[in-house]
Amino acid sequence: TLVSLGMVRDKEQFRRGFAAATVHDFFNLLAVLIFLPLEMMFGLIGRAATTVADATAGAEAGLLNAIFGGIGTVVKGATSPLSNLIQDALSFLPGVWHGIIMIVVAIALILLVINFIGKQLKILMVGKAKAVLHTAIGRGPLSGITSGAVITVMVQSSSTTTALVVPLAGSGAFGLKQIYPFTLGANIGTTITALVAAFAFDGVEATAALTAALAHMFFNVFATVVIFGLPVIRNLPPRGATWLANLAAERKIWAAVWALGVFVVLPLILIFVTTAF
Repeated sequence: TLVSLGMVRDKEQFRRGFAAATVHDFFNLLAVLIFLPLEMMFGLIGRAATTVADATAGAEAGLLNAIFGGIGTVVKGATSPLSNLIQDALSFLPGVWHGIIMIVVAIALILLVINFIGKQLKILMVGKAKAVLHTAIGRGPLSGITSGAVITVMVQSSSTTTALVVPLAGSGAFGLKQIYPFTLGANIGTTITALVAAFAFDGVEATAALTAALAHMFFNVFATVVIFGLPVIRNLPPRGATWLANLAAERKIWAAVWALGVFVVLPLILIFVTTAF
């Protein structure tokens, strides 16, 4: 969404770019509207995640544990020195403030890394690499989903993957029909990051972390299968994104309202309702 705002001076380019950026938002909102009530009534995702986590978190998990556990160990070893340094530097903060500031620092570092990866990808996406990307996205829905997932696994960030194709959509190189399945693949690919992180834990913490990561994965996979698989609701996210992009292209304030509403106001309201009731 932020990447699309950089196109705001060109009305048509902004319209296309903002639609490509927000189709992901509309898909996720629709997925929540469908699966949250089902989860509250039947607990399908929670039970599936718990069952698989219990079977794979232990020492006898086999190949899956060996692969993801090894990756998780490498990631943990690479990040622990900086993590410990920041934690020690902020140790003077009292009580809950220590945790809050740690979260703020972590989010800031994530944004910096995503921004850096995005810049590097733009440098790399020229010539043959750019042609391959065009071929992968434009070949069809299945190819788009697969390429979105693979690229996201490689860069470990769906935001970076999406930010990579938004300028291409804005320029008219891809239509929303091609971008839509690509973002769904990115949605699935980003769950691998959580799985890798979960396998870096040990004992009871490993089971809890793996359960959360698997719930994230199952939610995205089920949502893609149901929403994209059912023709009656498949086109709702693109239609919503197109409608919003038309509004934002005419009056830019709607882009700011959407960003603040979806990413700040709505989560705060849900947190308040959850804690209050």
